[in-house]
Parts: sequence; structure tokens; C-alpha cells
Amino acid sequence: MLWCILLWALCPRVRGQCDKSPDSSMLNISVTYNLPTFIANSTIQNLVTLSGVIYVGAVNRIYALSPNLTKLSEYRTGPLFANESCDQHSPGHTGKLDNHNLALVVETIYDKGLFSCGSADHGVCRRHVLDDGASPKTVAEDVYCFADYRYRRLPGEQNLVATPAGSQVLNVESNVIQFFVGNSEIPDLKNESGTFPQLHTLSVRKMKTSQNGFIAFSNRWYLDLIPSLRGNYYLRYVYSFHSGPFTYFLTIQQVSRDSQAYHTRIVRMCSSDLEIRRYVEMPLECICTSKRRRRSTEGLKVFNVVQAAYVTKVGNDVNLQKQLKVEEGDDVLFAAFAQSKPNSPEPTANSAICVISLKHINNLFKRYMQTLPAITCCIKLMRTLLDVLSHCKHLFEYRLEVTQFVQRLEYWSKELTNILVTSITVAQVHGRTVAYLGTADGRHMQVKSSGASPHVNIRLDTKPVSASVVLRDPNHPDGALLLVTGNKVRCGWCDGRCTRANQCPSSSVWTQDYCTPVITKVFWPTSGPLRGSTTVTICGHNFGFDKTESFKASLVTVEVAGATCRLWTELQCLPASNGNFTASGRMVKVTSGHKVAKMEGFSFVDPVIREIFPEFGPKSGGTMLTIRGAFLDSGNKREVTVGGIPLYFEIPMACLCQHFRPTTLPS
Repeated sequence: MLWCILLWALCPRVRGQCDKSPDSSMLNISVTYNLPTFIANSTIQNLVTLSGVIYVGAVNRIYALSPNLTKLSEYRTGPLFANESCDQHSPGHTGKLDNHNLALVVETIYDKGLFSCGSADHGVCRRHVLDDGASPKTVAEDVYCFADYRYRRLPGEQNLVATPAGSQVLNVESNVIQFFVGNSEIPDLKNESGTFPQLHTLSVRKMKTSQNGFIAFSNRWYLDLIPSLRGNYYLRYVYSFHSGPFTYFLTIQQVSRDSQAYHTRIVRMCSSDLEIRRYVEMPLECICTSKRRRRSTEGLKVFNVVQAAYVTKVGNDVNLQKQLKVEEGDDVLFAAFAQSKPNSPEPTANSAICVISLKHINNLFKRYMQTLPAITCCIKLMRTLLDVLSHCKHLFEYRLEVTQFVQRLEYWSKELTNILVTSITVAQVHGRTVAYLGTADGRHMQVKSSGASPHVNIRLDTKPVSASVVLRDPNHPDGALLLVTGNKVRCGWCDGRCTRANQCPSSSVWTQDYCTPVITKVFWPTSGPLRGSTTVTICGHNFGFDKTESFKASLVTVEVAGATCRLWTELQCLPASNGNFTASGRMVKVTSGHKVAKMEGFSFVDPVIREIFPEFGPKSGGTMLTIRGAFLDSGNKREVTVGGIPLYFEIPMACLCQHFRPTTLPS
């Protein structure tokens, strides 16, 4: 299933002295929310976007969806007989094979295109031309096997890209199209795709200008595990990304060939290399301590296996900039780690999120390279490195492995106990960094980088949330998060709840932009003086569409009896009135985005004194004064003075008759 969640899809109700509203949209983690969905015919395995179109890779199908998740077209990729596959020489099976989508990659250099790599094609990808400059095409209109079959009608090993064990395929475009590919090695993996060729572990290939396959520049276009480890060593490529001059992979692998312990490694290569000339990797783990001190070993927890990751700019989150010592345009890696089972790469339901800047990672690589004698294991060193290795412009070659661990303190670990995070996406929302997390039990969570508790925690499905996540137009009002659970995409608001458009009553308005505010009560006081400073408390929910539980006054406007109300807290506002305006009725209005809530409940009045009794008293004091008039109980604060001397209330103020006792002798 493919789910669509508006970036701020669920609005928290306000808190304070107001009664709990029965219609509150406060999140209920015990229920399943019926979010709009797109349902595929089979399991969804990959998800990408290009030019506003969403492409979904599923078993035996490629779907193209519009921004509102209506199906535009689909392409049948299977089941296939051997002679229907792109390999054409697939031994080991005679019947039809399901075609699992192993990779889905977009490209824009020659044409707007899509590469779909399927298991039944045994490593070969199909190219979908989506726009050749003349006109847009459907995902099924112009499709061909992306391989050159000149030599014995075989595709050639440089055209074998993805494997059923799991592949990370990254397209790095400059003036050419280069595919950096990491293929996992999983011992004893059950193969349902017939006899599958053994692909290279790590490789880089360039798209031919003839657009009929890939080309390798030399015999150094790939790196493999040594023969004795192939089939006997666990190596899984989890995430790939491009930042600055480098291409990176995150992997889970055994600590060493003889160890049964597992850890995470970060791999770096130069994106400009057409062959693997400059390669380095080092371990990376996420830790937390009970006292949050790096040097403390008390209560130390190590989260050793990465499950999902996301790279983005740090943005204008000032707090995060200070914590990471980075600037606004710097790239930052957010990674979801888990603790693995003993002697196993399988994760347990205990997760943590670690954040590290790419600037810091590159500085660590540079530091280790400058102290090569301290590096205990070198894969292959072409010559000694003496220069500052912080870019890809030098001429030296190196292939080395750093064994010293890089440890980062976690974020949000306490909130993720007994939770296995399976996906992570990060966006900037009103100056704050928010992580969108998917879990193994089908939940979607939203957490601020400040380390607060999740302010969104809803169940989408009983199936795990896939690591294949797309953040669509994060800075646009219609921005959405696309999540995959099994085989389900579309979302909007009706009466403050996320619904399908056809589920919204005809008397209500369905929108994808804002949560509709609701006023349930205008709390005491119900009136205030024209020239006074009365604080009005308004009860309700959906006051603002910022889900950080930190009220954003700039996003909401309030009007009380015709006067603009300056927001004081998320419950209270201060009418901006100095008496020089004409009050209009008793209406209270709250505007959130383009939506308005109204309720009568407050009016401006002028207190009027009609009688004071008695009119005099003894100088010794102690005289009880009774003041009669109108609107004497208006506003939040009442003060009575006689000759400048304040009086205190002897009897609680009534509506028309108030009693006061002088505290000192009036002059």
C-alpha cells in the first residue's frame, strides 16, 4: 500500500483550562487512521518522482501516478517466460517468473527517463522514455531492454545492474550519466528468480551515448569481495546518496571475516571517477548513555545496524546548526539505527536516531588518511597519501578500510524503546527540523529535532513501513509524504480529519491545504472594558497547522468583537484596543490558513458606577463600601481605589453589586 500524509497532516488540539472536546483531533495511538491510499495489485518495492509524476515499482507492475495519486498509466513487467526477459538466456526455469522490482532510477540528461530493474531480467534494466523533447509519454509507451547484445546475444556484465539480494543504485548526473551500484551479499538467500548471475559487489558504469547500454572504462570499474568470502560473508547495502564531490553508501556487514558480530560502515568514493580509484570506508555506530555524556560508560547502549537513512540540508534550524557546528547549506545525515540480535544482523525493536554532518564525516576520513600507520587494515594502497584528502582533484589512488569506530550520540532514543524504525525522512517546517519515521509495526511518527516526544504517532497498517519513502514538495502547501506498507496514496482534510474526498459530507469543505479550526467555548471572561487589557481564553482545536506543539502565532489570526486580538499563548489572546474603535457584536473569529472558525462569546463594554454607599465613614477606617453599577465584573482584573488607595475585596464580586473594604485610610 502507498500512503499519502500531508506534512502536517494531524493537528493537535490546544491545551489548558478548556474542557476536552469530544471532536478533538488529538492523536490516538490506539486506533488505525483511515488515510487515503493507492492500492497496487502486488507488493510495492520502490518509489521515485520525476516532474511531479510518482512512479511506483511493484511486483510485475510499474505505475505512474498523478500528484493527487490518480493512476495515469501502468506497465506490465511480469510474470515472464525466459524468452520474454531481457536476459534471454536464463537457465534454471521453464515456467513464468514473477518480476520483482529491484531498483527504480530516474535520469534527465538525454531524455526524461526511468530505469526499472527486475529480478526476472536477471540484472538487466529496462529504460522507459518518458519525454524525448517532443512530447510526454506514458510509462508503457516507449520501453526497451537497456543492454547491447552484440556479443553472443548476451547483455555483457556491465549491463547487469541489480540483484535480488538487495541493491542500491545511485544515478550521479553531471555531463554524463553514471550509475554507482552496491549489490548485497546475503549467505543462504533463497532465490526465487531462477539461476541468477553473480554480479559485482561494488561498481560504477557510464551510460553509452547511443543509449543502448552501459560502458565500463577499464577493469577497475568494480570491486568484489575476495573469492573466499563470496557467499560466506554478510554484506547488505542499505542506503546511497551523493553530497558534494562524493558518493556514499551505508552498509551492514560482519566486523571481520571470522567474527559473528555485525556493524554499520559508511563507504565513500569520488563521483567524478569513471573507475573505482579512490575508495575508503569506516565503521559508524549510534550510541546513547544514561547521562548523555560521551565519555561515560554508565548505561551505554550501542545501536550497531542502520535500518534507514536520509540526507538533507541542515536548513535554518538554528538549534541544530549549533549542535552540529554547521551552516545552513551544509548536508546532514539522519540515520535510524537498531540494536541487533546477538551474533546476527537481524534488528531488535530498539531504535535510535543519530545525526552527523557530512563535513564531520569527511574530516574524519581526512584525519585517518593523514595518519595511515595508525590504520590497521588496508584493502589496497596504491601510494602513500601526503596531501589533504578533502576533495577529488588530487591524482592519488587509494582503497583502504578504517577500523576505528565513529560514534555519535543518539537523538530520541528514549522515545523509541520497543520500536523498530524502518524508514526516515526529514524536512524543515517553520524553522524546525522534523523527522518522519516509519516503523516495523506499521506506524508513522513525527519527531522534532529538539528531542521532544513524537507529536504524531498513528497506525497506518499492520505491515512494516518500507524504507522507500518520497517527500513531495516539502516547501509547498500541498507537500506530502508518501509511505509504502505492503501494497497501498491520496489525502485531504474534512472537518479537521484526514479523509478521502468522497467521505467528506456535502455540507463540509474538503481541502488539502489546512486543518479547519474549531471553537468549542469562549472561556471567562465574556466581556472586557474598551480601554482595558483583557486576556480572552478561547477553547477549541486545530488552532494553527504547525504540529510541533509549539504555537505559531504568525500562522493564526484572531478577532474578538471586531478587534484584532494579539496572541498571548496558544489559549489566550489580548485584544488590541485602546477604545478608539467601534465594537461590533460578540463574535470571536479564529483564522488558520484560509479557514475560519466563529463563535459568539465576548463583547467590549465600559464599566459604569451608578451608586456608592455609604458616601462617608470614620477616619479610623473599616467601612464596608458597596458599589453598584453595570459591567463591573468585566475583564480579567479588577482594582478599586479611593483617593488613590487600593481596596481589597471582602465579598466575591457579583454581577451588579460589589463590596470593598479599604486597606488603609483614604485621604
